[in-house]
Amino acid sequence: MCGRFTLTTSNDELMQRFGVYITENLQKRWNIAPGQTSLVIKAEDKLGQLSAFQAAFGTDMPQSGKRLINARLETVEEKPTFRYAFQVTRCLVPANGWFEWAAPKKPYYIQIKDGRVMAFAGLLLKDLTGKSDKPHFVIMTGAAEGHLEKLHHRTPLVLPQGCWQDWLGGDITAARGCLIPPRSTYFTAHAVSNDVGKVANDHEGLVRPIDPIAVAEQEALL
Repeated sequence: MCGRFTLTTSNDELMQRFGVYITENLQKRWNIAPGQTSLVIKAEDKLGQLSAFQAAFGTDMPQSGKRLINARLETVEEKPTFRYAFQVTRCLVPANGWFEWAAPKKPYYIQIKDGRVMAFAGLLLKDLTGKSDKPHFVIMTGAAEGHLEKLHHRTPLVLPQGCWQDWLGGDITAARGCLIPPRSTYFTAHAVSNDVGKVANDHEGLVRPIDPIAVAEQEALL
């Protein structure tokens, strides 16, 4: 599951890390939620040429109103909603970390150990309701393991840099080779304030560890 994440890296670092040109002045985001927009990166027609732009996180299903925000790597080629996107409109979703809620509804912030910006595997979709012609994206997820599984049984598909080109511009066989859930040993997790649960909150304090006693209490759950 991945329903909230952060993107706090500067434009310069994003351009250097992903090899794209970003013209807009991106603001740091500490609580990106479904329905909001965030930066995505996709391959253009020319081999090796990438573009970065804003897309909406998630897409609403017609009639039911249910919002899709994730696609399971185990069934992505079976589901009609995702099959075409997996074949031709894969994307990267830059992120510095994500939030997960462990029972009993305690939020944790998860990031890669070296603190660098990551890339979630994403799929670009059309708005399924037909109300917008702007692109939408979902984040691929896989089965969590290790200490991440103790927080939630699903985890976003964080791609190693060596998979970025295969995911963006490779054929379907190369893309399938990227469908490997990340190892939990590469990530850290710490308890954070329940304030992250409110979508309107978007500030640096949301990712700070809560006080030591509260952290100990939450870590005891693990």
